[in-house]
Amino acid sequence: MEIKNELNGKNASEQMRLVRGYAIISKGDVPKKLDEKTFTIPSQNGNGEYTITKGNKWKCTCPDYKERKRDCKHIHAVKFYLDFNKQVKVENKGIVKQKPKCPYCSCDETIGYGKRHGNRIKQKYLCKGCKRQFIEEKDFERYKGNGKVTTAILDLYFKGVSLRGVQDHLLQFYDLKLDHSNILRRIQKYSIIINDYVKTLKPELKQIWHHDEMKISAGGKWKWLWNIMDEDTKFLITTQVSTRARIRDTRKFFASARDIAQKEPEFLITDGRHSYNRAIVKELPNTSHVRLVSITDKRTNNNNIERLNGSVQDRLKTMRGMHSEETAEIMTSAFRNYYNFIRPHSSIGTTPALKAGIGIEMQGNRWMALLKKSL
Repeated sequence: MEIKNELNGKNASEQMRLVRGYAIISKGDVPKKLDEKTFTIPSQNGNGEYTITKGNKWKCTCPDYKERKRDCKHIHAVKFYLDFNKQVKVENKGIVKQKPKCPYCSCDETIGYGKRHGNRIKQKYLCKGCKRQFIEEKDFERYKGNGKVTTAILDLYFKGVSLRGVQDHLLQFYDLKLDHSNILRRIQKYSIIINDYVKTLKPELKQIWHHDEMKISAGGKWKWLWNIMDEDTKFLITTQVSTRARIRDTRKFFASARDIAQKEPEFLITDGRHSYNRAIVKELPNTSHVRLVSITDKRTNNNNIERLNGSVQDRLKTMRGMHSEETAEIMTSAFRNYYNFIRPHSSIGTTPALKAGIGIEMQGNRWMALLKKSL
């Protein structure tokens, strides 16, 4: 469901209820399905929960609906959630029918070759090229479920749903019981695989980059998270987690951005820190450094990176699994890849990775497409 289309023709009050319903789902509150037509959702002020009934006329037990008898934010939240699940099923439907490439030689001349019987029956294939046999979704077979389940986990989690929310979703819609720790391990495993693949790509970036840093909590301690973004493509070039903001940390970060882009920008826009100057001169000697000293300058000229920091903060403050600097690096890199390859950016109408020439096509299951390339 496109929220922009839904807003058309509605007054300001109705528009705000739509936006607040979308915000409920975006922040990770998952409706609980009681039966085919009945759902509950937590109250946003923490006072219990409300019951939503689906039908020709939707109903909710909240005071707003009782007073107005029109769709409240809770009803909109459930509608958004159901529409998202319907979209996932449609996207995944075509994936099952795809004939897989050989995982050994990448040949697409493969044929069905019987079944493997075990805890779960799986299709076997024979590659006409190298004559080797393999099992469908070989890279997912150690786990319960299949590739569709794994991509649903990744998508839900990086959209902001909590681990226990993902756990409840899998039980409701896939009849699959997984412990939240199992879900986290799966997220970390495939995030590392994706990141290793992304490191091999060269994005086509422009001449103006923006840099900023923020503090995040990892293992109960505050760490620095460094971000650098290309202004034109909105591509988040690299991130770095460090305990301190020393010169050598700064140099390492700028060198990493330069190596990924395989170029230097003409302009690098940062905040007013003098400590960046030496690192930029050493690692980006041909780049003009623009320092935004005043608050007005920062708001006017560095708003792209500020909005990015807001998105990162909203997700990371509830993200589990960042127990150390190492795991924080894994999860922040994973969010960077979600931001670049999966999440469309409103200002450019596509994903930053597609804008930078290295993305996954928008139609279908983008997580599955990215994982197949990574594996």
